[in-house]
Formats: sequence, structure tokens, C-alpha cells
Amino acid sequence: MKFGNSLLLMPVLLVLSCSDNGTTQPEFNNPKNLNIAEMRASIETMERLLNNTTAGFSEGQYPEDERIILEEQAGTSRSFLINGLPNSDQDEVDSLTNAWYDACTRYEASVVSQYNDLIDPKATKETRYLYVNLKKYAQDKLLFGMHDATGYGVGWSGNDMRSDVKDVCGSYPAVFSWDVNGIINDPDLSRFEYRMLLAYENGINTLCWHQIDPEGHSFYYDQVNYPVVPAILPGGKYHDRYLEKLQKFAWFMKKLRGPGGESVPVIFRPYHEQNGSWFWWGRIRCTEQEYIDLWRFTVIYLRDSLQVHNLIYAFSPDGNQFSSKDEYLLEYPGDDYVDIFGVDFYFWEAGTETYLRFQQRLLYTVQNAQSRGKLAALTEVGDEKVDIDQWYSQYLAAPIKNSPTARNIVYAAVWRNAHEGHHYAPYPGHPAVPDFIAFYEDPFTVFASDLVDVYILDNGL
Repeated sequence: MKFGNSLLLMPVLLVLSCSDNGTTQPEFNNPKNLNIAEMRASIETMERLLNNTTAGFSEGQYPEDERIILEEQAGTSRSFLINGLPNSDQDEVDSLTNAWYDACTRYEASVVSQYNDLIDPKATKETRYLYVNLKKYAQDKLLFGMHDATGYGVGWSGNDMRSDVKDVCGSYPAVFSWDVNGIINDPDLSRFEYRMLLAYENGINTLCWHQIDPEGHSFYYDQVNYPVVPAILPGGKYHDRYLEKLQKFAWFMKKLRGPGGESVPVIFRPYHEQNGSWFWWGRIRCTEQEYIDLWRFTVIYLRDSLQVHNLIYAFSPDGNQFSSKDEYLLEYPGDDYVDIFGVDFYFWEAGTETYLRFQQRLLYTVQNAQSRGKLAALTEVGDEKVDIDQWYSQYLAAPIKNSPTARNIVYAAVWRNAHEGHHYAPYPGHPAVPDFIAFYEDPFTVFASDLVDVYILDNGL
């Protein structure tokens, strides 16, 4: 969509310095063999940011004094690699690396922009523009998304560029859904980062979080024998463990960078389907106020304490668990803590009753979003095994496309393709392939191959 192959094939820059006699010397002196790969990456991020941004007071520019601060930090950082490593340890290297990513984030947060309908007043430029463009798309298009769209599918795994969706229709989805567990629980994030950067190159990233409880049991409440939400709130037994998870998440978000050094925007959907009872953050598993307090604390800690400014926050109750516009708003954290009004809806059966219930839930979601100036999205949807006839064209697309209100749903993201008994998109040879192709070819739907650059303003939308 935006960068061709530049993002994935971008060479690592080796910065060289000149000695006093004019000869070129390697920049680093590392007798302790410390791991400085991420430190190098943070310096390269500063350099790319400086090379791809301009100082000024016009839209999308950055104040001159903020640019000077980042330039000075970049110079200091290069000098440290030359002079500082012989007396350093890994903790110091890691601490400085964090500080240098923070410097990049502070610089991005200073952007001059009139566009900010988000709950984060310091949102990065690309994050602001993504929201602007999603609002434009919401007027007459539906972006198609999928959870874990690459990396594995029905009958295959281990290929981070392959997708069942692309195998069927020739294009990736426009929206790529992932789980924060991939960040929190995996010691090697290289594959996860690769897939998110590939998604950024082709479309839009969103993250949900099936968070494992602090004792390591599950995200399902029936496998957890204590009230988790009060335990992770301030003053709770496991509050510090929760802070550690958020800190690791924030670290990943700050170093997730595009080819210009920019932070990659992500739609973040924590604590979804809270109006059900199956998750430990669900209704009857905690009080309404405890849920609201957890949501608000999470936003405030990420945004204000950890200074993460590339997140768009999505709230998404389960559509089969509410039956009115007002009931949708139970546990709602408030307009200052939510950017997107989402809804999750699974088709457990075919028929008119399910169809009408789905249509109604879409209307309630959009109406609530529009009354508050927010976006609306079908944040999770699906028919397991895609065995309802013409599910994509008639059950998913038609009630959105044919309703003036529901047309304001900006994207619909189906769940993953794990195996023949658990999949939500057709794969080659599946009986639903013809219907999915019709869905793909419908001018109303948007896949990665149709998507304009949603991270800039002047993109023709």
C-alpha cells in the first residue's frame, strides 16, 4: 500500500565517526560484548525521524526547539557508543535505550496539528491521521479485517507473509488483529514485530488482550479462583505485576517503528466482551465500577505515565449480551477514555432471528458512537467454519451496506483460521470461497489492495 518492499528490506545503517587524524573508525567500543542491537535501533530511529520531519508551525511539522532537543540527543547517543561502552553494563545500555526511544516519543508528541479527536492530546501525527481517514472511510466503505491473518492458517504454519485470505482473493485484509499476549508472554518478539510491520506496510493494526491472570491460570474465569480485577487495581495484591505487563507493552509500542522512524499506530481493544461472564474481567466477575476503574487506570497509565501516544482505544461489548442502546453503555468507561465504539458478534446459528439481532446491535453501536462523535466498528465477528450459506455477502455485508445507519461501521474483523474445525475465513477449496470472492469484489468492501495510505492527510479520500 505505502512502502512497497522498503520496510521489510530496509538495510541497517552503520554510523561511522572520524578520528582526530581524519581516518574513519568504527563507532563502537564494546569489550564486554554487550547486546547493543536495540540501542543502535533507537539511534537509527532518531536519525530517521529527523530526516523525515521538518521544523515549523504548519500542519504536521514540529517545533524548532523540540527538534533541537532530539538532534542533541542523537549526537549524545552516538558519542556514547564511541566512548561509553567500556565502562557500561547491560542494565545501563538498556536504560539508555529506553530513554532514547522516550526522546523519540516526546518529539512525536509535539507535532503541530489541528486534527485530534482522540482521547490522547499528544497522539502522534500518523495516529491522528489514521483516525481522520477512518472517519472518511466510515461514510461509505467497510474495511475487512482478520485476527492472526498471517503466520498460520488451515493446514499450514510458520510463514509470516502467507495468509489464507490472500491465498483465496489475492489480497491481505485491510485490518490485522493481534493479541497483546504475543508481546507479554514471548521472550523473542522478532516474528511478532515482523508481522505487525508487514501489517503496517499493507494496512492497519489492532490489538486485543486475552490477558492471563497474575497467577498464570487463564483469561477464562472458570479457571481462575479469585477476583482478579480488584487484585490488579491500585492497592491490590497483584498491582505491581500488572504494572510490569503494561510497561512491557509500552516498551514494545515505543520501539514499533515504520521506515521514517515514526511510531506505528495501533487500535487497542482491551477487556472486550466485558458484558459476558466468561472472562475474569466480565460482568458478575467484577463490579461495574471496578471494570470502569481498571479501564481508566490502564488508559491513564499508558498515556500519561508511560507516555505511549500511538494507541487508539476501542470499547467492545458482546452483541449477544445487550438488547438496547442504553444497555450497550453498561460498564462504559466514559467519553474521555474511548475512541471507538465496537461490538463483537458471533453467528451461532443461521436464520432471521439472528440476522435481525445482528442488524439491531449494529444500529445501537453506531447510534451511541455518533451521539458522542466517535467511530463505530464491528471489532470481532464470525461464523465458525463459515458454514452458513452466503454468510459473507448476505449476513455480514448486506445489513451494513443496506442501512444508512449501519453503513457507518468502519471495519469488520473476523476471528482467526486455526484448523478445519475452527476457522472464520475460507481457505482454498472451501465451499464458501465463491461467496467470499463476491464479498471481496463488492465495491463496498475494502481490502489491503484497495486501501489508500491512511497515515497521511492528502491521500484522495
